[in-house]
Amino acid sequence: MARAWVARSTDDAKKWTTFWYDPDGRQRHKAFETTKRADDHRKRKEQELDAGTYMDDKLGKQPVTAVWEQWTNQRKLENSTKKQYRSIQATTIEPFFGARSIVSLKVADIEQWMLWMEQDRKLSARTRRQRFSFFSGMMDWAVINEIIGRNPCKKIRHAGSRAKEIREHKSTARRLTTREVLALLGGAPTRYRAMVWLMAGCGLRLGEAMAVSRDQIDFKAETLRVDFQIAEDGASPSGKNSALQRRHVKARDEGEAGRIVPLPPNVAFELRRHIKSYGVYGSERLLFPNVSRTGYLYASYFYRQIWLLALDKGGVTYSKPHALRHYYGSRLLYAGVPENDVADWMGHSSTDVLREHYHYIFEGAEQRGRAAIATMLTPGADDPTEQGEVA
Repeated sequence: MARAWVARSTDDAKKWTTFWYDPDGRQRHKAFETTKRADDHRKRKEQELDAGTYMDDKLGKQPVTAVWEQWTNQRKLENSTKKQYRSIQATTIEPFFGARSIVSLKVADIEQWMLWMEQDRKLSARTRRQRFSFFSGMMDWAVINEIIGRNPCKKIRHAGSRAKEIREHKSTARRLTTREVLALLGGAPTRYRAMVWLMAGCGLRLGEAMAVSRDQIDFKAETLRVDFQIAEDGASPSGKNSALQRRHVKARDEGEAGRIVPLPPNVAFELRRHIKSYGVYGSERLLFPNVSRTGYLYASYFYRQIWLLALDKGGVTYSKPHALRHYYGSRLLYAGVPENDVADWMGHSSTDVLREHYHYIFEGAEQRGRAAIATMLTPGADDPTEQGEVA
């Protein structure tokens, strides 16, 4: 029995219909205006069936946005990540691709999309690179699920250049000086000042600092265990917005021990003073609940009522709260602490992040670089390359 054939259409004598059996044995058909087009389609379907690359034409006609939603919904994602994917769809996928079918996308379309994100949306290299990566992942999923036959993103070169991304990040990074950090600490509201100390003196992310409990602090050993964070990805009745929850840090599996961070004496002093003045909250013994002590602290409240106030009172030029974490990492590296230790304390999976995003933040790095080269390019200076090999 033939797997594909062409016959004159029964409902229109001027048209020709290609018939074929799909891999599941179901008969399919498609009408064409000419015999040639119908026969070309027959040959393509036979080739797909022989090669095991059969594609269902109806699936490929789905809009890009519909496939994006399928890809998002079938993955096991945190609510916060789902919100991020919905935002990407609303801001950079639907406005550009509209009702375009996924099978119609060509390499040129992806290149135009990348250019549109850069020139029209003014997105940074880092953001473009991230969104391209997500989009290509969705297209790979569509190939695996036989919605399309190939991923045009694979032909795109230098999508969101990593080198350009790092250059842009370097040029816009806010470098906090020690004087500014101390001014921020002094300007922070007393109720949450110790929390800001944790971010500057232990390198905690905002969500991690909001989640610190008394049980995580070991004053005797001078250490802090970081294994929880406050995240806005809890379930909510509507399913649209996310509720606050204190959960295990995203970088580690549930039940896995968190990272251990050295607790500096000055940070420990502020924590002791905070506990003595404000106590702890709830069964989790949190140090920094919301002001009414009825639940967790929102990041939006911290930003408006604590961070901006600290900047204003300290007379510090605007910077994001994450700048304190950059300060922590850069000062440790400047002090000669090994990269592996710094990466562990900050919760990075490798030292690559340190090399790319922290070394250049050092206060006075350029001056030290100039001085080092000037010292070397001096007659009579020691040249380590001329020393004998060490066994």
